[in-house]
Amino acid sequence: MSVRRSPLRADVAVVGGGAAGIGAALGAAACGARVALIEAYGFLGGTATVAGVQAYCGFYTRGAEPKQVVAGVGQRVLEALQALGHDVTPKEQSTGNWILLLDPERLKRALDGLVLAAGVEPLLHCRVVAAEERDGRIDSLLCADPQGLFEVHAKHLVDATGNANLAALTWPERMRPRRQAATLTARLSGLDPACAYGKDDLRRAAADYQQRTGTPLARGNGGYFVPLPWSDACWAMMVDVDLPDCTSLSLAHAEMQARAIAHDYLLSLRRCVPGFAGAQLEVTGPALGIRATQHIASQGDAILDDLVHARRHTDGIARSGWPGELHPRAGVTEYRWIAGDDWFHVRYGALQPDADGNLWLAGSSIGADDAAFGSIRVMGCAFATGQAAGVAAALSSSASRAPLRAVQQTLIDQGALL
Repeated sequence: MSVRRSPLRADVAVVGGGAAGIGAALGAAACGARVALIEAYGFLGGTATVAGVQAYCGFYTRGAEPKQVVAGVGQRVLEALQALGHDVTPKEQSTGNWILLLDPERLKRALDGLVLAAGVEPLLHCRVVAAEERDGRIDSLLCADPQGLFEVHAKHLVDATGNANLAALTWPERMRPRRQAATLTARLSGLDPACAYGKDDLRRAAADYQQRTGTPLARGNGGYFVPLPWSDACWAMMVDVDLPDCTSLSLAHAEMQARAIAHDYLLSLRRCVPGFAGAQLEVTGPALGIRATQHIASQGDAILDDLVHARRHTDGIARSGWPGELHPRAGVTEYRWIAGDDWFHVRYGALQPDADGNLWLAGSSIGADDAAFGSIRVMGCAFATGQAAGVAAALSSSASRAPLRAVQQTLIDQGALL
């Protein structure tokens, strides 16, 4: 395969431009590293913009008196949103969790500004198609953009893909399945705000869908709908599908199935739910929301015991305050609660698939068992683990990883909460 372009060289290459990738890129750049940020889409934001999840979860603990557990780069993003007139007041949910609603268009603009101001080199519309590994280290990445193929050489790399995709390209034999249902989000417009609706109305819509189609809606409660205060629309999580893997065939089947369900279910919402008679399906996705299909073990996985006992560790590099939210199959949500509605530490080893080597894990790609994964995967925590991975990558030499204490102190200096 011929590669005619000159390679791009960086100190740190971050793959994935979501919360974890932004955290890693800005954390590394603040250490003086030359950073390349590789993103497959034409905009940053990851799940919040690509998959239409219009909320940041995990910035605060659960309960009547939420405590902020993520700051640093995550806080800089919130401040950039505020500067664009975006409200970042946390909203309490029926579960007792607190979320920050997001306007994806203002988020895209805020992230563009932060990345450019930090001197990060953004490579949008760019995909990593192969990784060259030698003696346990990644030697180079083969990337593709609309102009063709080119190589990226970096001293250290951060897997912020959300599904450990870079690790899978490098060590496919080490990957293990992690089955979590996928969700196609939607934005519905044309709702009548004067009409109140409740859980019984949504269950009636789900029952109507089953009667009309002969197939039960995976979310038998009818779904989750959140009004967006800057428009007449609502953010809807109403379509779950099972996703066995991320092959193109599996993704195509799941995406097409989910879109068909969304269009069919809209008819039931119009028939059964007050205020939805004129509802329009404004947008889905744009892509399916993939929680996980695979993972790689790390040197210090986050585990259920850390979560349920709100463990603190001397090697902690991030806080996680979201309960373990699991989606083992379509339509099923299970929670593992953190003791005292508190937070637990993510350990330094969770960022490291190997004791040596130059690959770092961030966000949903970090090492975790299934229960703890339900907590650390959310975007608030992803900012924190991403920032830690970026700092660690920037402070590491070609021969050795950055010492824990240096990483922790740099994170504190950058405003992170440890």
